Formats: sequence, C-alpha cells, structure tokens
Amino acid sequence: MIRYLEQEEKGRTKELWKEAFSEDSLSFVDYYYEEKMKDNRVLVFEREGQIVSMLHRNPYRIWLRGAECSCDYLVGIATKAEERGKGRMRSLILQVLRDMQEEKKPFTFLMPARESLYTPYDFRFIYDQPRWVLHYNKYIKRVPYRPGSMSEELAEWQNAWLKRQYDVFAIRDAAYMERMDKELASEGGECRLVYDDDWFIGMESEWGIKAREQRYLYTGEKYRGDVSSKPAIMARIVCLPEFMKHIRLTEDCPYEKLILDIGVNDLFIPQNQGGWMWKITKKGSEFIQESRFLSKGKMAVFSIGELTEWLFGYKVPDQVKNLPNWEYIETFKHVFLDEIV
Repeated sequence: MIRYLEQEEKGRTKELWKEAFSEDSLSFVDYYYEEKMKDNRVLVFEREGQIVSMLHRNPYRIWLRGAECSCDYLVGIATKAEERGKGRMRSLILQVLRDMQEEKKPFTFLMPARESLYTPYDFRFIYDQPRWVLHYNKYIKRVPYRPGSMSEELAEWQNAWLKRQYDVFAIRDAAYMERMDKELASEGGECRLVYDDDWFIGMESEWGIKAREQRYLYTGEKYRGDVSSKPAIMARIVCLPEFMKHIRLTEDCPYEKLILDIGVNDLFIPQNQGGWMWKITKKGSEFIQESRFLSKGKMAVFSIGELTEWLFGYKVPDQVKNLPNWEYIETFKHVFLDEIV
C-alpha cells in the first residue's frame, strides 16, 4: 500500500534512513528528523504493516525570475535491501509526480546518488555546483558568526546577492538561516562573516565530522576564484502550463508575441503529453494544450526531460533550432540550488 504518513508516524522511517544512508552521521540524522520532518511530506510503500520504501517531499520557496513558487526537493528516496528490484521506488516516484502535477507544482528537483536512477523518469541535470575559494588580501577579515544573531539581516543580504546573479534559487528568510545553522552544527560546521576592511562582502562555511569540506561561499566575483564544478542537481518539469508562465521573449526580440506549435512526450504525467500552442510575450508564456496526441512530422517534439534541460538553460537540444525565432526565447540563464541533504 502506498500512502502519506501522518506527522506522528514519520519517525518510523528513521531506521530505513540509517540503513540506506549509512554515510550520514547520527547527529545529522537526528537534526534531519527534528527539523526537516516538521514541514515535509513522506510517501511510503508499506507491506504487511512495515515501511519498505520511502520518498520525502521537502518544500522550498523558489524564486523564478521575479516570481515566487512552491517546489518540492525530493530526498530520502530509499528501499530496504530485501525489497529492491521490485518496483517500489518506481511506484513512489510516479505517485509523487502525479500528485505534484495535480497540485500545480511547476517543477521538482533532487540531488542524485546516481544519475542513472532518475534519467528514466525524465529528470535532467540543471545545476553544476561550483567550488570557490576566497581571494585573500591584507584587508580581508573573517569573523566567526554566532548562530541566530543576524538571521533576518543575513537572509536579506543573501537574497539580494542571489537576485543580482541568478534566475532560479531557494528564497532565504530567518527560518531558513536558523535551520542552516542547525544543519551546519549537526556536522561540526561553522560559519564566518567576511569583510573587506569594514565592508561586509560575504559568508563562508565548512562542515564535516569525518572530513572537512566547504559547505558554501557567498561573495562577489571580485573576491572569489573558481576551483571546480560538478553536476549536482537534477530537476523535472511537473506542471507544464505553470512552469511555462515564467518563460518569455528577450527584450531585443523584434516581435511582441510569438506563437509556436510544439509536441511534448511525457510517459509519466499524461496531462503534459500531446500537442501544445505556445504563446510567448516579453512578460511570459501561455501554454495551451490542443491535443493529447502528437501530429508526426508537423511540429518539433520534445521529451519533458529535453524541455527541462533547455528551459533551465543547461543544454540546448538539436530540435530547438527547428523552432522559428528560437533565439528570442529567454530561458532561465542562471540557476543556483545548493541545497544539500
């Protein structure tokens, strides 16, 4: 049986978490079950009263180029060892995708243990996590931060810093910052405020009980250098009309409106499948379904995964170039989703 757990039942999944994610420290697991379980939803597969598979929907407020929406970060996707290979995970993923479509979630995202687990469900990478280093000079100062002392002010600073550079990110507020403080503490982490002389220029943190690593570095390009980056976050469009509202024409487009016909293949969310009329202006898009069927050879056809990686600005599929005036479609250019579980 598949169902969502009641709040008081969520602790029943803790042993499965420990089994599936044995690399997590006990202090981190305790933090997760004390904090993240307060406002998430947990879908489980039960057999004979025992939880054998689970999927957690952790809610985030997401900034989508000037608009705010609610999206779920999928975590804790796990199945007991003896139940693997029986389609348990597949059942949970398909259920949650259909639930989120009904709830009109524009997209969902996750950090995969293995890419191959999620590409069959049309998840695609949309974000490479950078590793930055701080450029030092004689005026740079790093001051230890006392958790909770400036949560609201630092949230405002991070949002302003993110808006200057990114189209898509998780919105910060005081509760977000205080939860981050607890997350860092669960792995012996610490945060420092960074100043150029007396001018506040950013924040940095590290964590790790077994091995220390950077958790984040938020500062301007002037003060940081790129060391490396790696694919980190996969996403999937869930409710097409809701997502497409945020895609628009570029300011230099010579047309006030474009109308395109495209086809979408989505094997798992039937509401996304079929032929669509795409009306695009410089303020956004309207996506109108014309048919649940595809007219072969009469339109450019995309899988929902191809649309996801293109519209998040990660990769341009070949068939995009078959769309008239495609170069005037302004996709999301910069994504920053550095949430980690």
